[in-house]
Amino acid sequence: MRQTKSDLTDSLEIIFLRFAELLLRISERNYTRPLHLLSGASIGKQIRHCLEFAEALLNGYDAGLVCYDQRERNPLYENSPKAAADRFLELVREFEGKDWEGEIQVSYLVHSTLGLENVVRSSWERELLYVQEHTIHHEAIIRVALEHDLGFDDIPESFGFAISTLQYNTNRLILAWDPVI
Repeated sequence: MRQTKSDLTDSLEIIFLRFAELLLRISERNYTRPLHLLSGASIGKQIRHCLEFAEALLNGYDAGLVCYDQRERNPLYENSPKAAADRFLELVREFEGKDWEGEIQVSYLVHSTLGLENVVRSSWERELLYVQEHTIHHEAIIRVALEHDLGFDDIPESFGFAISTLQYNTNRLILAWDPVI
């Protein structure tokens, strides 16, 4: 099987490494503390959720069928920032080792109480993009909780911002430069 490296895996690598580095600086107490801002959830629960979406994509790789709704929930990731950081580092290696070209199917729940499912066609790259955007979305939620509920002020500048927002802000700074003093 031919191995290709997607730009999206490069992007996810940056996101996963950034998460792993940040998690090693959060105490277990703060990681597991229920936060009002998160409706009683913890930073750890947000992290577990992100990890499990990435794992769901990997778990569907061999069968060509991904199901984010029926993912396995691992409480270790919501209780141990070290275990979660280690898993992010493992995911970097696992994502690099795959050929992310081609079509796949994605299963989703149609009805929450009846358990009805449906399947749509997608591509590996589209699902990599989904995992990337989903993870960044949760980074933003975590950033707000860290800053406002926990007083954490040592957060990477790009943490929780979409790549397009970072690009826009960079371009805005460049365009705002006025060479005439």
